[in-house]
Amino acid sequence: MNKDRLTAFTDAILAIIMTVLVLELEKPAAADWQSLWALRSDFFSYTVSFFWLGAMWVNIHNRWSTIEKIDNKVIWCSIIMLFFSSFFPYVTSFVGDHFTSLFAQMVYSITVMCVSFANMALGRAVSKANGQPDAYDYTSGKIVAADLIIKVLGMILAVVFWPPFAMIGVILAGCLVTFLPPLLNKNK
Repeated sequence: MNKDRLTAFTDAILAIIMTVLVLELEKPAAADWQSLWALRSDFFSYTVSFFWLGAMWVNIHNRWSTIEKIDNKVIWCSIIMLFFSSFFPYVTSFVGDHFTSLFAQMVYSITVMCVSFANMALGRAVSKANGQPDAYDYTSGKIVAADLIIKVLGMILAVVFWPPFAMIGVILAGCLVTFLPPLLNKNK
């Protein structure tokens, strides 16, 4: 299989997942602002999931634009990453319906962590398939570590203080991974 087929497959699956996210949004009980406001946690959860998946897609696209080869390990790491990503419509709806539930926030966070670890494995497999000794240079390795630390801190704060801190950790980690690398690359 060539790189372009796997890239197209990944793009298609992520596009479907992101489309299903919006289809899972509950409709307001009435056509008024009060009914729409009652669904704010659903819309917030949808927004976080959509942009987190979008940021992941951008980062994958940026990484894959420079690679030459893929192998079976890369293909299977992609499949595993897409498998965990496919849970996003379900966990997004679940956490939207039970926004202040610690259990719902942990299910959402665990899904995010599974996708993150699968994405890390994919990065390592891509690097190995292309003859690079390590998936991450010093800077990107630090960003990945900070990403995971922020998500774990969000989960800890959710347990200790307020369950939605788990999702806030996902937002902060997503911002870090999305906005910090371009800033660091400008300075090079």
